[in-house]
Amino acid sequence: MARHRIVHMEKKKDRARRYAGYHCTLDDGRRVNAWVSADDLDIEFHGIDLKVACKLAVERASEAALASGEVLVPRQLLIEVEAREQSGGRRR
Repeated sequence: MARHRIVHMEKKKDRARRYAGYHCTLDDGRRVNAWVSADDLDIEFHGIDLKVACKLAVERASEAALASGEVLVPRQLLIEVEAREQSGGRRR
């Protein structure tokens, strides 16, 4: 799986769908929104580093997801980021 390099990230919210995330610009000029459910952030993953989760989701996203312009951060990735934060590591 190819890694996609992010050159700029801007925090965004989609209040209608109750999403929080980032608008990301990739090194090839494409733009994609990475979203996490606000409910997940408020209830289960409170305090998680949203920027790290969104960045990893975009870097690992399929070409189809990038072409759609939207990536939903999978629950497994939220768990991974939370585990990294609790262990104090920043593995890749």
